Amino acid sequence: MNTNHAQTAMKIDWRDIRFALVLGIVTIFLKMVTFYIPSWHFSRTTGDIALTTFTVGYILARARRMPHQLDQWGLTTVLTPAALLTGLSLLVFSVLVLAGLGFLIAGGLIFEPVYMAEMIEYIPAAFPQQFVLCSVGLVSLASLSAFRGTWRLPLLVGALFSLAHFWTPVRIPGTIVPVQMLITLPAGAGAAWYFLRFRNILPLTVIHAVLYPLMHHWIERQL
Repeated sequence: MNTNHAQTAMKIDWRDIRFALVLGIVTIFLKMVTFYIPSWHFSRTTGDIALTTFTVGYILARARRMPHQLDQWGLTTVLTPAALLTGLSLLVFSVLVLAGLGFLIAGGLIFEPVYMAEMIEYIPAAFPQQFVLCSVGLVSLASLSAFRGTWRLPLLVGALFSLAHFWTPVRIPGTIVPVQMLITLPAGAGAAWYFLRFRNILPLTVIHAVLYPLMHHWIERQL
């Protein structure tokens, strides 16, 4: 898909914006329940499934009357060989970067079978994030003339995605900077570039789900 076409063809969909805001409020509420009402035994996995169910419900409700939205959101766009190869390249490169950082921090690297289960479990968390980041945020911002160009918008989205992770608890030793902020900056920019180029969030969801457990085990737990 031509990048300039992707950036100029769409107008801001305020229903998507409102949904993203509501989803954010629901996310905050579920996190507060998890942390401050432990007697409810409301796990993070339960919250992730609830958020994905909410997101899928919104998608289905709108797609019934406006099926073309599925392509605009990057859910039914055909995955070309170039899109698949680029997605695989991003995944391999990202895993190698995490492995290298993990080796430098811990002096060694392990991969346990449980990581595979955690990747699958993280899909319900990754999907709503990619939908809001790309299908809503990128599509909305790309309609503005100020963000035309190849890298201006991806860099902005990467910065916003990084700032959204300031709340994470694991900090770089001796600083107030969460380690996820540094990792999600290039990750967010790369995901934005991929979406603008190929208009599909499904490979990005898979990549996100694979990378998070590796980052947690190889980097965060070693700090």
